[in-house]
Amino acid sequence: MKFLILILLIFPLYSQDSLFWFDMRQVRDPIPSTPKVLDAIYGTSQLKILDSLKNINKTTRTGYRVQVYETSSVEMANKILKKFKSVLDDSLYVIFEAPLYKVHYGNYIDKNDAEKSKTKLVNKGYKNIWVVKSRIDQNYLLRKDS
Repeated sequence: MKFLILILLIFPLYSQDSLFWFDMRQVRDPIPSTPKVLDAIYGTSQLKILDSLKNINKTTRTGYRVQVYETSSVEMANKILKKFKSVLDDSLYVIFEAPLYKVHYGNYIDKNDAEKSKTKLVNKGYKNIWVVKSRIDQNYLLRKDS
């Protein structure tokens, strides 16, 4: 019995895997650019996708839009979008936030500008519209100013 206890106490000391003898400078394999499994699934480098996400943040900023309509039907959202495009002069967007499709109008940096636009739309007879915080297109703002 004492022998068994002695083995159980000593065995864990010698059974642990240790890499004290391994030198990382001897590794000659190149560092993979992306996991090959993901490339096989998506067909593109994941680094390019991450770079494109960085570019989205460079071309957009936090701002405000006027929400003019919301529905659970994509067909209805596109129908309303066409209707508003013929009447309104600024940009219109269909945004999907599950389970609703929302039609947003404009790109405003300042909430007061969005409120003024909302007031003009209410005076024209549009109902159930409100100002929402959104990511706005910075390039559109630059084109509009020039």
